[in-house]
Amino acid sequence: MKTPPKVKADFRLLVITGRKLSKLNLIALTKRLIDAGVKAIQIREKDLPASELLRLARRVKSASNKSIKLIVNDRVDIAILAGLDGVHSPVNGISLAQVKQFAPKLICGKSVHSLSDAVSAEKEGYDYVLLGPVFRTPAKIKYGPPLGLKMLNHVCKKVKIPVFAVGGINAQRAVKCARCGAHGVAVIREVMASKNIKGSISEFKSALGSL
Repeated sequence: MKTPPKVKADFRLLVITGRKLSKLNLIALTKRLIDAGVKAIQIREKDLPASELLRLARRVKSASNKSIKLIVNDRVDIAILAGLDGVHSPVNGISLAQVKQFAPKLICGKSVHSLSDAVSAEKEGYDYVLLGPVFRTPAKIKYGPPLGLKMLNHVCKKVKIPVFAVGGINAQRAVKCARCGAHGVAVIREVMASKNIKGSISEFKSALGSL
């Protein structure tokens, strides 16, 4: 019997940064997330110029340890220069082939908004997909109506790579997403704006079974 390939996205909760939502700076926040047991963070500060983003990524890296995977949004150059673990491609982001050309060992994820997007991402070779918005959230209104749990379940049945639900996710909804077959969930506001980060992470751990 063949041993199944190791899943690179071996985490259930992906915390996406949004520094303007938090009263803490990202360095202090990273330390709290690590203390709470978080295993993956996506640095997503799209308003920062490259030099500042690189500086921030390096500081986050210095504040972290080997227990956590650091992924940056759409910037393979930053991932390489800061020594991060992965890069996440938005819908119209850099292609997987281009990422692998320069950094073949990086964890690579892709944002998708439909079944066809998810199937295409799997065929291209992405390690995981973020599917959303599953629920209504102000940040994702431009992508149209929420996809809903039925679509999440449908996508999870059709692709073998890990599917992370994103968009309006809280701990209670994370339970529903997991029941639909989601490998995990990705969150921004529920953690970034939390007044009790350790408590929030604990709720997600209970909802998902692990972090």
